[in-house]
Amino acid sequence: MLKNSIKFNPKCRGLTLIELLIAMTLGIFVTGTVITVFTTTVKYNADNLQMIRLNQELRGAMSLISRDLRRAGYFNSATVNTTYLDQFGGSLAGDCIHFAYDIDADGTIENSDYLAYKLKDNEIKLGNRTTTAFDCDTSDSSGWEALTKYNSTGDRSGIKVTQLQFEPECSIAGGSVNPGSFTCTGGIEVRNVVITITGQVTTPADGTIVSRTLTETIKLRNDSGV
Repeated sequence: MLKNSIKFNPKCRGLTLIELLIAMTLGIFVTGTVITVFTTTVKYNADNLQMIRLNQELRGAMSLISRDLRRAGYFNSATVNTTYLDQFGGSLAGDCIHFAYDIDADGTIENSDYLAYKLKDNEIKLGNRTTTAFDCDTSDSSGWEALTKYNSTGDRSGIKVTQLQFEPECSIAGGSVNPGSFTCTGGIEVRNVVITITGQVTTPADGTIVSRTLTETIKLRNDSGV
């Protein structure tokens, strides 16, 4: 039988207790650093997603309002003598606007052709005429739909709209601008509506309030006789 020829080398030995403790301490420090960096990255991404969502919500609402306003006064059966919807017959009331256009292009006068947008309870709401009485003061229980959602109980995922402003503006082609009115003199009048929307979100990481404001000027295309 062959004997084991491996001899013990006194220079080969394991870690001492102190060396093991030092290695564990360094390992804990490195692991803690990695966890801290990972947690910070996750929080930053969560905050970034909230701000992106805020921008998308505001831009989506602005796009919808803008498209409707550009159609204000459109009438599918319009002729030279048309008196219905041949003009921007709407009304501005600060944070509310109502107007009409031939939505379904059927050339008939219908309640569904009348629209309104307003700010109510930190939400942008779209109104559709369901009765003969329709204006910015119409009760939310009839014909109003929230375009943005906000929970006042403290839900940080909600978008809080703090401003919805409609301002009339008249400008002279290639000349001066008269804000606050549809009337101006001195040349060819261009009637506009300046829309301003401000919203905010609370970041999930540290509760910071982030605010964004969008402003867009809409030219009224069917604005004769305003």
